[in-house]
Amino acid sequence: MAEDDIISTLPDAILCHILSFLQTKQSVATRILSKRWNPLWRSVTTLRFNTKVTNQICNFDFNDFVYSVLLSRDATLPIKTFHLDIEYSEDVECPIKSITKWVNFVVQRGVEYLCLYLVSESRLKLPITILNCKTLVVLNLSGFRVEHCCFSSILLPSLKTFHLDYVEFPKLQDFMLFLTGCPILEDLLTSDVSFDSDESFDCSKWMSSLLTNLARAHIDCFSYYFPLKAVHNVQSLRFEFHQVYYHDDMIPTFHNLTQLKLICYDYSKDFLLDVLNHCPKLQSFDLDEVVKTEEALDKKEDKENWVFPDVVPQCLSLHLRTCNLLSFSGLHGELMLVRYILKNASVLQTMKIWNSGQPEIERILSELRPL
Repeated sequence: MAEDDIISTLPDAILCHILSFLQTKQSVATRILSKRWNPLWRSVTTLRFNTKVTNQICNFDFNDFVYSVLLSRDATLPIKTFHLDIEYSEDVECPIKSITKWVNFVVQRGVEYLCLYLVSESRLKLPITILNCKTLVVLNLSGFRVEHCCFSSILLPSLKTFHLDYVEFPKLQDFMLFLTGCPILEDLLTSDVSFDSDESFDCSKWMSSLLTNLARAHIDCFSYYFPLKAVHNVQSLRFEFHQVYYHDDMIPTFHNLTQLKLICYDYSKDFLLDVLNHCPKLQSFDLDEVVKTEEALDKKEDKENWVFPDVVPQCLSLHLRTCNLLSFSGLHGELMLVRYILKNASVLQTMKIWNSGQPEIERILSELRPL
């Protein structure tokens, strides 16, 4: 007796849901399975295109495939997810007009999850229809530039997750204007975001209303300045930075912050204390120093001479429960930091210290053992 075909007994909606986890090329290929499967791919509300374009013929073939999929779909159904991940070789021109048409097509059909990852010789102009898409919940961008003319019409009322990688803005102020168009944003990630011109910019006037729902932020700005005031409402922050860009009053008070991870090329005692003093409710703190550069190695002496003040940040005395110190060298100043935290963190439950060398670990433990 032949075994029952369990998959064929499933309703079309379940089969379409299963197909949504496949690349669209694979989903379309299922039409050869049977008459029943033939039309199903046209009703899948998730489209995933992933390819590497190595020559012009490959470029034409891929473009034709995307157009054929979009135009063959069931016109009564929305496109909830559109994922486009394309790497163009150096000698292949990226078809920005076609990409803009594809984006406009899915925006008109109520797209909720839009992920655009493009690798090409230059950053491409961001299609402006994205900026007033009222259905967008998740927006991930990589390889784009946003132009001045876009900022008068930004309205993304449903956007909760916004990830930017290798994205260029005209000015820092333009980026802030972009964020004001995302009133319910909960999750923000920025990596390799750049600005055409450098300018001093104060976003204090917007602080009371900017990103009031922000729960998580991952800010990677090793090579540029990011205004932390823009994310002052955040609850969990991962901040990758170079201290050279931060001084004076650039650290706002994070009234809601309970989890913080600092990853830096180099940090000073004063900067570290300044951060802690501006995080009154901090419960979890991770500190990681990137593998030492020549510049950082020259500052070892600074850490050797650290002396901590008697004044204790509120988060240490009242709230800090977990502390992780990574890339720990065992310098005298770093040991003083550990002693300072252990002495003043009255509710601390766990402290972990990472060091790559066994002899150093033994020395660090011996130094701390009297505590």
